[in-house]
Amino acid sequence: MRHPSRAPILLALLFAVTACATPAATTPSSPPSAPGGTFAPTASPSPTPSATPSNSPSLSPSASVVPTAPPVTGTSYTVRNGDSLSAIARSYGTSTGQLQAWNSGRYPSLATNPDVIEPGWVLIVSADPNATPIPTPAPTQAPQPTPPPTGAGCTANNRVAAGTAQTFATIPNAGPGVALTFDMGGRMDPAVDIMNFLVANRVCATIFATGVMSNTAQGQQVLGIIRAHPELFEIANHTMYHCDLARGGGGSPSTEPCTGGPFSADRIRKELTDAEGILAAETGQNPQPYWRPPYGSLSQGVIDAAASVGYTKTFMWDIDTIDWKPIGDGGPSAEQIAGKVIGNAVNGSNVLFHLGGYETLDALHLIVPGLRDRGFALTSLSDLLK
Repeated sequence: MRHPSRAPILLALLFAVTACATPAATTPSSPPSAPGGTFAPTASPSPTPSATPSNSPSLSPSASVVPTAPPVTGTSYTVRNGDSLSAIARSYGTSTGQLQAWNSGRYPSLATNPDVIEPGWVLIVSADPNATPIPTPAPTQAPQPTPPPTGAGCTANNRVAAGTAQTFATIPNAGPGVALTFDMGGRMDPAVDIMNFLVANRVCATIFATGVMSNTAQGQQVLGIIRAHPELFEIANHTMYHCDLARGGGGSPSTEPCTGGPFSADRIRKELTDAEGILAAETGQNPQPYWRPPYGSLSQGVIDAAASVGYTKTFMWDIDTIDWKPIGDGGPSAEQIAGKVIGNAVNGSNVLFHLGGYETLDALHLIVPGLRDRGFALTSLSDLLK
């Protein structure tokens, strides 16, 4: 008997086995393993903080502002008509010497002639790039000085009689007083500011003025202040042209009137009488018998000639501030001037200042309270002589 063929049965078994052993094509693959066999889940896609490639020139959001040029060091100021170097220095709380040091490279004339500046010059006035001018207080808003200690009262214009010729450095037997005396014979800035400071602080003083500087605009202002405050100020003679009477030469602002060697008695007398006419007319005070020889240059012949026209009281000094010399030329700072005066003053001291002194105004802000704290009256030569 024939048996049916077994081929179809074998084929069916083969297909069944194959179907069981082969995974379905739609079965998802298992997740990959991290190194070392640890399961590492795949993070869902998300935007990175910056899609910009690392070599892109684009800025990150925090640096989107275009950078500016480096700031210029310091503050500059453009000179205007009527400005002076010392006034600019005061306005920015510095010194004329410092302004010279900062700016003489650009404007070489500043190194040797700081009195002349030109409108339009651009000066470095502060190392602080945000500096602003110090406001000048209005006169009506100026703080009143604190009451001075005993011995700080003063008087002026009670002149001694001409009498016999005398020459003074200090004033003998003067008591606790110091005479602040100011020559006005050359540079005039900041003369008016100094006078106003003395008025505001009720400081008496003797002013030795030349005739030629009294005829300048600032000189007229100074003499006007003296006229307005005879209780504080007395005028004294410093000759007409600031010549060296004993040796010849000198002179300010011009040397021309001073040529020809030592002055004769007649020339000396004319120097004094010509100046006297101007000083008396502008202040209402007769400067006799007080005078000071320019440069402190003196001889017996000069003393005799001056006495012959009423100038019998010749005043030198015992403390010289040397304030006429700028810091750039080796002159003293305001602090050095103040230290010298406050530290060396004695009863009857006669201190020499100049209304055109470079650091004088700043120094006075220290000197006035400093001497008053020591118990001195700041007063005139007349007051000490009485």
